[in-house]
Amino acid sequence: MNFTRLHYFCDVARLHSFSKAADENFISQTAISQQVAKLEKELNVTLIDRNKLPIELTRIGEVVNRRSLIILEQYGVLKGEIAQLRQTQNTLTVAYPNGAVEPVEQLVLPKIQTVDDLELYLVKSDLNDIQDKLLDQTVDLAITFDSEITDKKQLSTINLAKGKYDVVVGTNHPWYQRNTINPEELLNERVIYIANRPNTNLYLKMRDHAKQDNVPLNIVATVSDIDTAFLLVQLNKGITFMPDYKKISSEFNNIHRIQIKNTKHTYKICLAWRKDNTNPHLQKIIKLFHS
Repeated sequence: MNFTRLHYFCDVARLHSFSKAADENFISQTAISQQVAKLEKELNVTLIDRNKLPIELTRIGEVVNRRSLIILEQYGVLKGEIAQLRQTQNTLTVAYPNGAVEPVEQLVLPKIQTVDDLELYLVKSDLNDIQDKLLDQTVDLAITFDSEITDKKQLSTINLAKGKYDVVVGTNHPWYQRNTINPEELLNERVIYIANRPNTNLYLKMRDHAKQDNVPLNIVATVSDIDTAFLLVQLNKGITFMPDYKKISSEFNNIHRIQIKNTKHTYKICLAWRKDNTNPHLQKIIKLFHS
């Protein structure tokens, strides 16, 4: 099994686009299409329905995607564990959730890459699993939302960035031409919530923020990724929230983002690590972010 092909396929599945997956992996669209085609030939199945735009997975493709994400995550953890077993002193394993690629690229990698002789492993992880990975030491460091770090006795954090959530609406929504709204206008709006699991810490924090705004949210659907939320917004099934750092892809030209004035719907992104982690490169990186 070629793990690179699995990785490319999962990126295409997540982004619903060969071109976006190619851009994210810094290769040509032709190259990524060929790799996915080779994976289909290897498995003797059709994974992607190329007749639909944006592209969709076949029924078998959905199963392969779910299993592949688990395989790739475990492969990343395995590489980190192998490095630890070899007792190398130049390895650092870093976990980050889907939806936080931009903070990793903009806030973290530029500093980490200044550390000499560092072998870096990046592990894309379910947001809800990141704290457990830190606690059981399968990763050294995590970039995550501060709501997910609840064990402050064993874990330390540094805040990297903070911001607000915007609202995203479709062309048929009466707010489509507006640039700002007030929190109270969210009352009775149908909200499409993005989460892999129900009752996550991020969801609970969102509910608290809504309570502070005195506007309880009417969540009518829960989806696993932001692109699916955007598609539902385009179909006028509701509105969704997205952090202000995230850009809307050009593929979604029938939606519009709006700032919420004076809202409590905010986020913080942090670095987190075990206090007793003795990895020397981890200590160097922590000092970089403290300076």
